[in-house]
Amino acid sequence: MNAADRAWLRRYPLYAKTCIVLACLVALIALLFVCTRVQLDNKALYEQAAVSLGDAARLRRIATSIATRAPDAALKLDAHAMSLVHNDTLLTHWRQRGAPTPLIATQLQTLEGEHAAPDMLDALRIEIDREGDALEAVITLLEACTAALLFAGIFALAWGARRALVLRPALPLHMLNQVGHEVPAGRDEIDRLITVLNGLVARLRSEQDESARLKRIVEDHIAFADQSLDLLHYICAQLAENAPTGGTLEALLQRLVGLLRVQRIALVLSEPSAQLLGVDTIVAPADLAPHIVSERVVNELMSLSGVRSLPQSQSDELLTILAAPVRVPSGTYGVLICESDTDTRSEQRHLHLLETIASVLAQAISNLSRDVRDRRMTLLEERNAIARELHDSLAQSLSYMKIQLARLQAVLPEELSHSDVGQIARAIREGIDSAYRQLRELLTTFRTSVHARGLAATLEEVAEELSSRSEVQISVDNRIRRVRLTVNEELHIGQIVREALTNVVRHARASSALVTLSSNEREVTVTIEDDGRGIVTESGGEHHYGLSIMRERSRSLGGRLEIRSNEPGSRIVVTFVPASLAQQTRIGTGSTVR
Repeated sequence: MNAADRAWLRRYPLYAKTCIVLACLVALIALLFVCTRVQLDNKALYEQAAVSLGDAARLRRIATSIATRAPDAALKLDAHAMSLVHNDTLLTHWRQRGAPTPLIATQLQTLEGEHAAPDMLDALRIEIDREGDALEAVITLLEACTAALLFAGIFALAWGARRALVLRPALPLHMLNQVGHEVPAGRDEIDRLITVLNGLVARLRSEQDESARLKRIVEDHIAFADQSLDLLHYICAQLAENAPTGGTLEALLQRLVGLLRVQRIALVLSEPSAQLLGVDTIVAPADLAPHIVSERVVNELMSLSGVRSLPQSQSDELLTILAAPVRVPSGTYGVLICESDTDTRSEQRHLHLLETIASVLAQAISNLSRDVRDRRMTLLEERNAIARELHDSLAQSLSYMKIQLARLQAVLPEELSHSDVGQIARAIREGIDSAYRQLRELLTTFRTSVHARGLAATLEEVAEELSSRSEVQISVDNRIRRVRLTVNEELHIGQIVREALTNVVRHARASSALVTLSSNEREVTVTIEDDGRGIVTESGGEHHYGLSIMRERSRSLGGRLEIRSNEPGSRIVVTFVPASLAQQTRIGTGSTVR
């Protein structure tokens, strides 16, 4: 018996025992049948052998009695008697296979002669009758034992069936009745047990399904909570190290798509917030912008909040919208919008996570705005303080020197005014006037402020101011509204543009000028072009000091200044890498390395 058979027997012991009992009963019945058949066959053989021996003995006696009168007839009777002995089936079998007892074997050997005595034949017949009776007794005893075992097996089977089918099921069925469970009717005990078992199995399966459903819900909530914490940790770590960038926001939105199980997502920002971050007003991963964002203006989207079902303009399909305002008590910066089909069920936990992310973004934007404003105010206060110090010290000294030089020139005799002394005095006066003019320009530079709305508004003010003071038409083409610049970078760019446009207005004799700001995602280029007579770059020129200021500010930006003078026109090009683009490059390089 192999392992599979043993496992099967352990799994179905009752059925196996029943089969074994039935097999034993069948074997006993077969044994009883065989015994009866053997008994009948042996009885017939023994009776036939006894008859044959009896007939042979009678014929031998008759032959002996007539041997003297009719020898031929006696011989025939002897031959017939011996043929009866030799042709008997049982005797032939014993001669070939062996007799059951030594006595019978000896007597059979004696009968091999042609003339066997009648007494010998009678003795053999008597011995055969005795052997037949003994064999029949043994077979009868075997039949009795077999019948007893058969009845015992039938009794055991009936008793086991009663225990298995009546006594053992009665207790659980009675307990079911006690707890109020109605035992269903059935054709028999097994049918009732099967019905009860099916009901219990169905209830167990229902409870298992419910347990599995609750387990899936709990696991889903736990996984969602873990992913939410991981996402919050990620965004807080990113915003703690660096200001929000387009790449950071798109990566955040991409992770939110999978976490919230929505189809489309976007961060809609107000124009000032977008300029502050250096991104578009609508930030969305590639091909994942919600339909509602493209169908409505930004001001309409700012009013969205909570969970809504809105129709799509291009079809009658309803869209499920999750919106969370990006705001702080002092103002609103935008709105975070998720869009999905109506088949996707949005839960309160999804909206709560969206509102939490929106709150974190709002706080980051608020901190960045406050930081930029504070740095701008600090820088302007420092520059104003320096301007006041220069005005109170160096400007007063130059004014005093200018007054004293005027007094000196006034008291010089006429003959000395045309001599070397007069020329030196005039050269000193020109130097003082130049220094005073440069000081005024320096004070103007220090007192120049950056508009609260950023560089674009500052350049527009400079262009409008210089255009109103001259006949030069100045226009500004700002293509870097989405590039975030620091306060120092805005001040340096503003001063470079002011110096360049001042030179154009004063010296270029131009009719128009164009200021262009552009970016190729690696660096920013500021170009000032005019249609005048060009710029003289040799030292000692009238506007050499302004060019020096532009070169110095270009170096402060970490960039380079190129001056191209043509007839007609000139072109000043300043190229530098803003801190925000350099930071994005470092982050991208670090991500690639990791």
